[in-house]
Amino acid sequence: MRGDREQKIEGDRGEVADGLALPGRALTALTTSALAIPGIVAAARADTPIEQASAAYAFSYYVEDDLSPGRFSGTGSRQRYEVLTDQLEFDFPVSKRMDVGVDFLYEKMSGASPWYVEASGTERVQVMSGATIDDTRYDLTADLDYYLEDAKDTFAAGFSKEQDYLSVHGGIGTERSYFDKNTTLSLSGAFAYDWIDPNNPNLSLARPKSGEKWSLDFFGGISQLLTRASAIQVTGNFKYSNGYLSDPYKAIRGIGPSDGLISDRRPSEKHQGNIMVRYRHHLPFHDLFPASIHLDYRFYADDWSITSHTFELGWHQGFGWLTVVPAVRYYSQSKADFYDTLLLAGAAENDPGNRSSDYRLSPYGAISWKVKLEASLEDLFDYQASSGLQAVGFSGGLDLFLAFSYERYLSDGSFGLVSVDDVDEAPALVDFQVFAFTLTGRF
Repeated sequence: MRGDREQKIEGDRGEVADGLALPGRALTALTTSALAIPGIVAAARADTPIEQASAAYAFSYYVEDDLSPGRFSGTGSRQRYEVLTDQLEFDFPVSKRMDVGVDFLYEKMSGASPWYVEASGTERVQVMSGATIDDTRYDLTADLDYYLEDAKDTFAAGFSKEQDYLSVHGGIGTERSYFDKNTTLSLSGAFAYDWIDPNNPNLSLARPKSGEKWSLDFFGGISQLLTRASAIQVTGNFKYSNGYLSDPYKAIRGIGPSDGLISDRRPSEKHQGNIMVRYRHHLPFHDLFPASIHLDYRFYADDWSITSHTFELGWHQGFGWLTVVPAVRYYSQSKADFYDTLLLAGAAENDPGNRSSDYRLSPYGAISWKVKLEASLEDLFDYQASSGLQAVGFSGGLDLFLAFSYERYLSDGSFGLVSVDDVDEAPALVDFQVFAFTLTGRF
């Protein structure tokens, strides 16, 4: 169920897709930023290879609130998605100038999916899928970093597989440091090709038998150390997609004399881009209680007429080996130009062209908050690493890093920056919670 999966949290990133322009897996592997590191802001250090092997395990439980009875048509199930995600990541130095990483993800999803909207008097109510959906996803991504004197080049490739979906992706990126490593420029690009074979294609005339699409993803950014205590990063991301961009599990109903159910259909091309500004400032408290403030803003736009704004504020407070991170996030988007909850009378017969009642294309706003606890347990014990282990980065010591987090996300038409008419507000807007745990070992 690829379309709905885009709405979920990936791992412990705390970044909600909102069905919009998040970079693909390959591009994500190419665009890591030193600004994401809490605590004292440091230079990007693009030319520094890892010196120790590390392994990380992450688990997250994502669960959506049941659909409200007042917004439910009575057809299907009110119980929405829950997603269990397990992720393993390994990083090894293979030479003084090269290291490799492997990232494996297993995801299990179950629940009911929003299908189409019906009229109930003057209200709009949601029809859900008739049965609980069970699906699994496997994702494998590998990357190789090659380091120069003041630079790093990265190559990444992988694939993602689920019941009805297969995606292959790859990319290349580069980082260059200037002015005593106080300035870092980043460029990267990625390519993905996807095949979709919807489950139960004969269930509805609104469901196609198959589809394909491909995309190109480009990223550029500059990170600048402003002072010893502050840094700023400005990035831009552009993505072009071509092919089957509709959702085979969504449909739209006409009203009036022609009340037929027809397929979700979207343009076969999409141009989308965003600009993000990140600011980090370390506060000069006592050395035992380091703190930093994180401010992020993202502007997004595409040629489907959707624009969005995202604001995020986070506080990183250290207490020795423990760091507490509260954060809040606000999101608002406009609607796609072909979005409607229902089609006007006769439209189903006359084929209105592009059309969708997908709630992710509707106008709305969202508010979320998150609390994260990070523990750093270094130099737990020493051991004698063999020459073979030393060759792949085992140093003879063990450091452990743990993180627990909880996030709550609420969305509503009234939360948006622009007022939303009752006929435009999607009854399937989602509220959810995410519980996550990460364990990283450095050897």
